[in-house]
Amino acid sequence: MAHAITLQSPLGKSLRFVRMSAREELGRPYAFALHGISRDVAIDLRGLLGKPMAVKLVSPQGDKRHYHGIVCAAEQTGFEQIEGLRYSTYAFSLVPKLWLLGQRRDCRIYKNKSVPQLVRALLADVGYSDVKLRLSASYAPREYCVQYRESGLDFISRLMEQEGIYYYFEHTASTHTMVLADGLGAHVAVAPFARIPYCPPGQKGSRMKDAITDWSLARTARSTRVRLDDYDYLKPKTSLRANETPAESAGAALGDLDVFDYPGEHLDVATGRRHAQVRAEALNVAQAQYQGLTDACGLQVGALFKLRDFPQAEHNQEYLVVGADTELVEVDYVSGGEEVAEPFSCAFRALRSRQPFRTAQTTPRPTIAGLQTAVVEGTRAEDIAVDQHGRVQVNFFWSPPGTPNADCSCPVRVAQSWAGKRWGAQQIPRVGHEVVVSFLEGNPDRPLIIGSVYNADNPPPYALPANRTQSGVRSRSHPNGGAQDYNEICFEDRKGKEELLLHAQRDLRHEAEHDEIGETGNDRSQKVGRNDRLDVGRSLRIEAGTEIDLVCGPARLQLRRTGEVVISGTRITLDGRVGVAINAGASVEVAAQASLLMRANASVLIQSNAVATVRANAALVLNASGPATLKGTPTTVGSSLVVP
Repeated sequence: MAHAITLQSPLGKSLRFVRMSAREELGRPYAFALHGISRDVAIDLRGLLGKPMAVKLVSPQGDKRHYHGIVCAAEQTGFEQIEGLRYSTYAFSLVPKLWLLGQRRDCRIYKNKSVPQLVRALLADVGYSDVKLRLSASYAPREYCVQYRESGLDFISRLMEQEGIYYYFEHTASTHTMVLADGLGAHVAVAPFARIPYCPPGQKGSRMKDAITDWSLARTARSTRVRLDDYDYLKPKTSLRANETPAESAGAALGDLDVFDYPGEHLDVATGRRHAQVRAEALNVAQAQYQGLTDACGLQVGALFKLRDFPQAEHNQEYLVVGADTELVEVDYVSGGEEVAEPFSCAFRALRSRQPFRTAQTTPRPTIAGLQTAVVEGTRAEDIAVDQHGRVQVNFFWSPPGTPNADCSCPVRVAQSWAGKRWGAQQIPRVGHEVVVSFLEGNPDRPLIIGSVYNADNPPPYALPANRTQSGVRSRSHPNGGAQDYNEICFEDRKGKEELLLHAQRDLRHEAEHDEIGETGNDRSQKVGRNDRLDVGRSLRIEAGTEIDLVCGPARLQLRRTGEVVISGTRITLDGRVGVAINAGASVEVAAQASLLMRANASVLIQSNAVATVRANAALVLNASGPATLKGTPTTVGSSLVVP
């Protein structure tokens, strides 16, 4: 009894199977190249795209194998004459629904999702939910993960490669199920193919079915150790160095062949070691691979089997099928010029089951080579949304419309001109500002704000080009500040009108720990709206070249360069707790328009070293309640003096 091969398609029995080449590999989408014939010369090829097809194989022993996929390409390739009838020949490419993710490119941000969750979420976007998780490890949610200008397939592939997750497919007549795996526990043997004998080609005529006819081992020298390092700005002094060597390495005889990479894309040592181990195990997969030929249809990718009867006893052990190239042929429809082949043949690749399988990390991570701009967003109804590390969130212009503020980005650091320990510069971009974003190592997952730019909605503070000679900084009061609420430092560089403006919306304070020295080349004026107070610890000196003039209403004090001191006012009071001394080098003149009163609680003494003259143009009155004494040697009283 020969192999029986049947085709299930939307065309029913009108499309007949001729042959199929199937390429399958752990951790990669499969591809089936299917060829068929039909009496219908005008099949609607476009209508077949995306539709399922399945090939069913039944071995002479009654074992069944299905190959299921959706049509991603259809072609009418020509015509053939079979038994006097003309048939149209067709070629179809069958792929898993996973393939659809390769046709979708997007820019999206995912927050707080693990890699298995991301895989299922993206597959759900293309209507594919036949996914099983056979994972032995747990996978922590990723705080922030970006799909940037890459297909959904590339996105989940690189994440799975990094985590050590791979996949294979289980086929039925109507479905293909994607199985996520990360270890030996995800694999089983397919009955009755748990043990398969080796039967060399020379015994082909007498050998049993379901045997391995060719078996070989290939070894390749590869790197033997992976070293990763990274940096976490939240733990700047913590070493994140991680080293891992696979338990068994085919290249060990060549010494240490290290692979060092930075950044390792990890923020803790445990994650770094796991990533290093995955990379080391992926390198180790290629160091020792077994290849074979078989007609056992159950030897499918992802299945376990034990080899027996091989001349080298150490080869008789358990293996995992990691890849297969299968040919199925309906010999009844082979053209006359073609060589008649076996209806089923499979060239497979295997790995010892005790050796961990990891998919080679070949999917590139997208990079952002240049700069981008984004808009600062906030989660609260205020214009400054910042955390304790000075980080803000931004919304990139490629983010999907309607992205909630909380999901727009990760907290992004802001570059400053200085950044010391509690010292340096600090300018926080505010909600609505357009900022310039760089990416560390071009990694979309690691943005860094390096500046801000104006746009049509947020024009510069000084109208241009009219004020092109002005530069400076103008802030905005918070919260609810308007256009007139700001602090400002402004430089005017227009020739002949150069100016430095310092504006404080409320209080202005300056401090000097030691000396303060200022110099004004021309005039200086200062206006205080209410009070002005000056406290001097020791001495105060005010010096003017021409005049010092202090004015308060009608009161005035003038100090002139001639030496004159003029005090004027409605009433002048000199009050000394101990004494008041008036000293003049030549004369002192006290004048009053009406009267002059000199009063003392004890006595009044008028004294001169030479002559003291008291003169009155009309009369001089000396009045005393008691005795009045005039004493001199001699004492002269003129005719005009009246002594009562």
